[in-house]
Amino acid sequence: MKNSNFFPFERNKYFYGKLLSVDDFELEQKYMNDKRRMLNRFILGSGVVAGLYVVRTDEQTVSVEAGFALDSWGREIVVDVPVIKKLSLIEGFGECNIGDAKDVYLCLEYDENETDRVHNIAGNETGQGQGGGSFRKIREGYRLFLTNREPEGDTVSPSGWYQVSQTIYQEGDIRITQVMPRYIRAGGTAQIKIQVENRGRSNVSFSYDLVLNCLLSDGKAKIRVSFDEVLFERTGRYEIAYPIQASDTVLEEGDAVIDPETVSLRLSGIVQEVHMEAKMTTNIVAQDEKEAMQKEYYRSSMGKIIRTGYKQPVYLARLQVVSAADTYIIERIENVPFGQYVSNHVIEAALYQMMQKELMVLEDRGGRQDGIEADRVREKGEGMKIAQGVTDIYLTGGQRGDKFFSSEIVHGLGLGKVTVILGMERESGKVVYGSSEIFEEDKEKGVDAELAACVDEDNGSFVVGVRLLSAVLGGKIHVHWTAFKDKEDIASERNEKRIFIKPNLLELTVRQSHYLEAVCENMVEKAVSWSVKDKGGFIDENGLYTAPNTSGVYEAVAQSVAFPEIRASIFVVVRDNV
Repeated sequence: MKNSNFFPFERNKYFYGKLLSVDDFELEQKYMNDKRRMLNRFILGSGVVAGLYVVRTDEQTVSVEAGFALDSWGREIVVDVPVIKKLSLIEGFGECNIGDAKDVYLCLEYDENETDRVHNIAGNETGQGQGGGSFRKIREGYRLFLTNREPEGDTVSPSGWYQVSQTIYQEGDIRITQVMPRYIRAGGTAQIKIQVENRGRSNVSFSYDLVLNCLLSDGKAKIRVSFDEVLFERTGRYEIAYPIQASDTVLEEGDAVIDPETVSLRLSGIVQEVHMEAKMTTNIVAQDEKEAMQKEYYRSSMGKIIRTGYKQPVYLARLQVVSAADTYIIERIENVPFGQYVSNHVIEAALYQMMQKELMVLEDRGGRQDGIEADRVREKGEGMKIAQGVTDIYLTGGQRGDKFFSSEIVHGLGLGKVTVILGMERESGKVVYGSSEIFEEDKEKGVDAELAACVDEDNGSFVVGVRLLSAVLGGKIHVHWTAFKDKEDIASERNEKRIFIKPNLLELTVRQSHYLEAVCENMVEKAVSWSVKDKGGFIDENGLYTAPNTSGVYEAVAQSVAFPEIRASIFVVVRDNV
């Protein structure tokens, strides 16, 4: 299994009288192993299949959970029990120069050892050392090691097939990376992104010119890249994007080249002597970018995968290590930093079925299932749409004038203007619309309060507010609401520029990825920029959303490049692996 070649495939040819030797039996195993390895690598991929999560147990020790991975040659790597190791005792620690480089990578690769020494009756002792004899078994295992080197090639993670990434500056705590798409449709638009990582205490600022060839940005063949960390909320990681447009000529390459004479970098206002040089290239194609990527994958993946070689390990974690005198501290761990995951088809099928059931519920109820939504949406008359529902507002007790609010309610009528009418249900079952003070006989049978609705036209939702007219000890009130949109508003919306995101409901497990599609209505320019709020994962310029390591509900946003005021968002429910 340590051989690094699949080919040629050879198997035994049996015939009566054939004398079987050791070579024949080894050929039998090699044939079956190589076939399985090839299917693993070319169909399933390479990376973490399950488990192998790395956590810090103390300031100098890490634990690798049990798990399963496939390496770059399709060999199975199984860590059957959790491994706890002090960082300094892991192979490669001394070569990483912790005092100079603060980032080290914990890697996993396939390994095997001969075991179970026995006496060789043929007298041909193949085992050396104490005891003599020959080994009769090979035990497959793994090897953990540390390195400063990043993976070679661009097939480590799926993103390498649709975008080009290049680190243009890395020194100490600072890393600056440029990212651009591998393919742009002729005449189409995309983005060049600048990703900045700064884990030090000094504020970083920099600027330089990107000279464009067969590309334009705001009608110019040059981009002035500028970044100043003091203008951002301090998070340690930042991303800025610049729109680009490809020429109308296909089968050309669009280049973005740094002009080294324009480079300037400062740390906390102090000018640094730096040199940046980079040339990035995108292919200008006639078809859709996704079609171009798929075509290129089928055309070239065989060669690229074979060229990566069996020496490409699985990168389990990036460790930020801080040295202090003659010791060190593990400050932060980033699991699977290069996105080396192998899709689990069982989980994908289960999630697909769950989403199908959710969509069926949405179709029946006419809204988006965010916990509180429209019970039904219907059309009435010529173009009028009406949605109705009930929401509960819980009261923790309060005095006259205290206010309570519902969660966000998605009415299901789309974006834009709507009118909302609210009614409060009494204990008798009657629903009072308007001021509850008018029906004084019902005051003893319910909460004395007034209602209001605040409509969010950009999100297609509203929030119900309650203000107490007399003191209460607690409980809840049932609010009946009716939202409607008249035909004038509907007609005007048909001419409005809008964005919708498909799917409108998404459930993933932690670290799972899924493509989102932004549908632009009444817009010739359909390019959008993607973002995720509150560090809720990562999404690239093609809409590939990758869930974070922590379960929760996160919001993904699509914003029009041509019309920044036009945007749309969806909520992604991220659950733990089960």
